[in-house]
Amino acid sequence: MLPILIIFALLAGLAIVALLFFGIEPLSQSRWGRISLLVGIVAVPLLVSAGSLSTGFHQSSRTSFCLSCHEMQRYGMSLFADNRNALSAVHYQNRAVDRDSTCYSCHADYAMFGDAKAKLNGLRHVWVHYFGKVPETISLYQPYKSANCLHCHEDARRFVEAPPHRPILGSLYDGTTGCFASGCHNVAHDMKAVDEHRLWQAK
Repeated sequence: MLPILIIFALLAGLAIVALLFFGIEPLSQSRWGRISLLVGIVAVPLLVSAGSLSTGFHQSSRTSFCLSCHEMQRYGMSLFADNRNALSAVHYQNRAVDRDSTCYSCHADYAMFGDAKAKLNGLRHVWVHYFGKVPETISLYQPYKSANCLHCHEDARRFVEAPPHRPILGSLYDGTTGCFASGCHNVAHDMKAVDEHRLWQAK
């Protein structure tokens, strides 16, 4: 859909340039001519802006974008940590999430305004990267929500039938017990494995 919009905007822009070059006067003489010129002048910038925003939104959701900042590259390495208990590594290595959007898949909230909130947080990251001081220890802005885990795992057979989950399914679903708070899953990124270079298929 996006390439079609961009192509249409470019064609419309070329048409306007051609009109300006060859003469706009004949069109400006009629009512429909003036309306078509107005639509062209308004539609082209809107289409180009929409296409640019959509492209930017998509690109900034990619794992490669997140890891393009040097302070995040160690976290990218943690996706290869040789630790079956490290959540980011397990999800990435077992293709439980799309590798092209690994970071975004786990760190975006799946609520109504989750995408907008993730992008605003991303802008905060970019601001700190360029204009602020990156902290030595990077931490989340707020505790990780188990609802993000349940978005994918809630009705997955492997999750539901796992012996440790069965007794606490109700409390997991109603939010009184959290995946991290329960102490079962307390390693998101194994940075120690990164520092010791204990990596799976490291390249």
